[in-house]
Amino acid sequence: MDRADIEGLRRQYADVQEQIFLPDLIGDATDLPIASSTMDFLIASHVLEHLPFPLAAIRAWYEALAPAGKLLIKVPDKRYTFDCHRQRTPLAHLKAEYDHPELTDWRAHYTDWVENVDRRKPNEQEVADGAEGLRAGTFNIHFHVWTDDDVMEKVEFTRQEWDLDWRPRVFWKGRSYRKEVTVLLVRGK
Repeated sequence: MDRADIEGLRRQYADVQEQIFLPDLIGDATDLPIASSTMDFLIASHVLEHLPFPLAAIRAWYEALAPAGKLLIKVPDKRYTFDCHRQRTPLAHLKAEYDHPELTDWRAHYTDWVENVDRRKPNEQEVADGAEGLRAGTFNIHFHVWTDDDVMEKVEFTRQEWDLDWRPRVFWKGRSYRKEVTVLLVRGK
């Protein structure tokens, strides 16, 4: 599954044409085009950080899983990537954007990216254009960044606050040689 058809992906990723795969399904990670409780296995590898509303995606993925279904999530650990200069995204920020998506500060997301990844100061027009690109889904960045502790905090939040019945079966912390956090969650019956 991907968020755009093959032509949309080719436009977005013009520099990697030969590596683009034709998706079987087109849809949004927060609103999967599949029936609830039907998937035995979902993989979200380096997806969550690209989503403006990652908690909504986590909830959608849980709802898609059948009893005993498994979700494999891989997320870059900011300490070992180009995100290393960015501040970790706190859970409170994610909850606020989940509860009130209309209040999302697209300009702040774009500015943070340019200043802390590109390491430069964007001009006002660039910020306005970048914010609109983020909102429209035509510009792709890491909206949020985390370490392994932050990823586990999100999992525990879904279990304790939302009562999602799943358990981590694998939890591999980010390391300089792995650069990503890996979590395998199994939904209860």
